[in-house]
Amino acid sequence: MAEGHDVVVIGAGISGLACAQRLQEAGVDFVVLEAADRVGGRIRTNFSLGGGRPFEIGALMVHGKRVVTHSWLQEFGLHARPLPTTRRARFWRNGRVERLPMGLNLLHPTIGLRAFYQGAFTLPKRLIAYAGPDLSLAEWLEREDPLPGARLLVNLLYAHASAADVDALGVRGPAEETSLASEEFGYRNFQVVEGYDTLVARRAAALQGRVRLRTLVTPIERWTGGVRIAAMGPEGLEGEVQAKRAVVTLPLGVLKAGTVAFDPPLPEAKREAIRAIAFGDAMVLLLRLRGSDLAARLGDFGLLWGGGSTSFHRPYVGMRHAPDILDGFLVGREARRRAALPDEDLRDLALEDLRAIVPPSVHVGRVDGFACSRWPVHPFVRGGYSFLPPGGTLQHRRDLAAAVDGVLFFAGEATHTHGEPATVHGAIETGSRAASEVIESLRKP
Repeated sequence: MAEGHDVVVIGAGISGLACAQRLQEAGVDFVVLEAADRVGGRIRTNFSLGGGRPFEIGALMVHGKRVVTHSWLQEFGLHARPLPTTRRARFWRNGRVERLPMGLNLLHPTIGLRAFYQGAFTLPKRLIAYAGPDLSLAEWLEREDPLPGARLLVNLLYAHASAADVDALGVRGPAEETSLASEEFGYRNFQVVEGYDTLVARRAAALQGRVRLRTLVTPIERWTGGVRIAAMGPEGLEGEVQAKRAVVTLPLGVLKAGTVAFDPPLPEAKREAIRAIAFGDAMVLLLRLRGSDLAARLGDFGLLWGGGSTSFHRPYVGMRHAPDILDGFLVGREARRRAALPDEDLRDLALEDLRAIVPPSVHVGRVDGFACSRWPVHPFVRGGYSFLPPGGTLQHRRDLAAAVDGVLFFAGEATHTHGEPATVHGAIETGSRAASEVIESLRKP
C-alpha cells in the first residue's frame, strides 16, 4: 500500500527545512525526502580542522543585518558576529598588496579613493540604470573603461560573489535584482559563531523525525489530485509515496541535469527557465598553515584577492588568537575543472594561487591540514548557486518559482524573485513562500 501525506517536500536543504517548518506550524501532514545522508544541502561545517572551531565549507556567511537567518539563530539561542570581509580586504595589484581606503587618510596605501568610490558607488548605479542590450559584465566593463582598481572591485562584488566568471555574468538581470534587494550585498556580513551545521541540525531536530534521509525520488508523477513518487532507498525500491501536493527544492544543477524525471514533463516556460538561469560553480578549500607570516605582514585581513578564480578569507578576522586557517573560495570554470582533482592537487594549486598574490618576501608557509567541498561534482548539487547570464531575466526566476497545475510547487535559492538569490536567507524565504502557497491551495475546495 502506498504511503500517503498531505505534502511531500523533496530535499532537506535550507529551503526544504524552511518549508517543513511552515507546514508544521500550520498543522499540515508532511514528509521530507532527502537523497543525501545529511540535512543542510549546500551548507556544511568542518569542526575537525580547527580543533572544534567551526569552519564553513559550504555557505560561508550571513549576508545582511536584517535577514531572516538572524531570526532562526535567535530562536535556537545561536549567535552571529560581524565579519568585516570587505572592509579588511587586501588586493594584489601593481606588484603589491593594497588596502581599501580608510576614512579620509589620503596618504594611506590603498586601492585608491577614486577607484574605490567608482567601484563601490558609481559603477553599481550605472549598472542598475543600464537599459541597453544585454551583455556580459566583462563586455560592459570594457565599455565603461573604469579605473583598474574599480574594475577589480566590481568583478569581486558581482562576478566572483556570484560564483561566475566575469564573461559569464549578465548585466540586465543582475541589475534588476540589485535594484530589488533589501540589503546591499557585500558590505554587511556575519559569521555563525556555532557554525551553520548547528543551525540546520537544530531546525531538522524540531521537525520531529519527518525528514527521511538517503531516499532518492524519481519519477515525480502528477495528476489533478496530487503526486505519486517512487522512493528509492540504499537497498533499492522502498515503496511509493503519494501526496496531495509536492514541493520541489532541488538545486538548479540537479534540475538542469534531468536526473529527476517529471511525468508529465514540466511546462515549457519552466523548462526554459531551467535552461536560462545559470548555475555557477563554487567550492571551498580549508588550508591550515604552519610557518606562515601572512597576518603579521598583511595585517588582520579578512579577504585577499588578486582577480583570479580563488579568493582567500580569514574566517576569524578581528579575533585574538585566531587559528591560522584560510578559506579558499574557488569559482567559475576553474572550480569545475579542479573539483575532480585529488586532494593533493587541489591543495598544491591553492598554494600556488596564494603565492601568486602576495609579495615574494611574505612566507605563505606549508599546509598541514586540508578539507574541501566539491559541490560542482556532487551528484545532489552539481554546481554552487544560481546567477543570471546574458539573456537571463527575473521573469525566468518567476517562471521557475511558479506552481504547476496547483499540485507541484517550487522553492530554493534559484527561485528567489526579490533580488537576493544565492543566499541562505533567500533560500529560507522561498521555502516559506512555497509552504504558504501549498497551505492556501489545500484550503481551497
